[in-house]
Amino acid sequence: MSNFKEQLKQARISVDQNLQKWLPLPDNLSARVVEAMRYATIGGGKAFRAFLILTTAKMFDLPEANAINIATAMEMIHAYSLIHDDLPSMDNDTMRRGKPTVHIQFDEATAILAGDALLTNAFEVLADETTHPDPMIRTKLIKMLAYLAGKDGMVGGQMIDLIGEKQTLNLEQIEMLQGKKTGALLMFASTASAVATKAPEEQLNALKTYAKCIGLMFQITDDILDVVGDSATVGKTLGKDKDETKSTFVSVLGLEAARQKAEELGVQADDALSIFGEKAITLKEAAHFILERNY
Repeated sequence: MSNFKEQLKQARISVDQNLQKWLPLPDNLSARVVEAMRYATIGGGKAFRAFLILTTAKMFDLPEANAINIATAMEMIHAYSLIHDDLPSMDNDTMRRGKPTVHIQFDEATAILAGDALLTNAFEVLADETTHPDPMIRTKLIKMLAYLAGKDGMVGGQMIDLIGEKQTLNLEQIEMLQGKKTGALLMFASTASAVATKAPEEQLNALKTYAKCIGLMFQITDDILDVVGDSATVGKTLGKDKDETKSTFVSVLGLEAARQKAEELGVQADDALSIFGEKAITLKEAAHFILERNY
């Protein structure tokens, strides 16, 4: 696991270097929004989704120069979603990744603009020729990320999440919510390299199954951490789900049953990767990391 954590750390460093390239600080009046974009992206969080892209790139022999741009676009989309999720009109959070949220550090209007800019700039990165020499591949990646980040994916999940603040959701509805809100971007992260290299359908489907499993695992562990985690370690305010009577895996299943469900999903994630043999060892370690994480 120590080697895995080192790889995770290296993914963060690599993406940060590329973000510096794509988000240079201008010497003009628009600099403030770029400062907010950089604040939200560079050096923040685990870069777990970017790590998945870089790891699968090695599995499918996708050149690192291509993979790092795809990972950078992914981080931009993820950061935009967090900025908007933290806004007063959404979750109204004041801490994210161990520091003040963007609307607290800057202001609400700047936070909205920074999120908007990261969303649109992500597609600029994917459309760039340095992302892939084949324009059809770039188009596929753009279409896939747009779908998974939009109304049928992450944004749709956020809408269900807001509805869930006003009414109780059952387990099926929570799984649908988190499959979209959390799972959609993990789906892109797990499969983008396979799409970029025109991998066989059987391998792509295996990664989709893996992504569905880890997406639910990720949210279950988030829900568990909200109950038993430490705010300083996790880097955000905890206990809000209970305070706001949100429907979560823990509130519906209970703490122990939620843990058991996460472990079952971990086994399914491992099984889905069996067709890759030893090539998928790091992806299996990633699933185990999700189960054991405390931040």
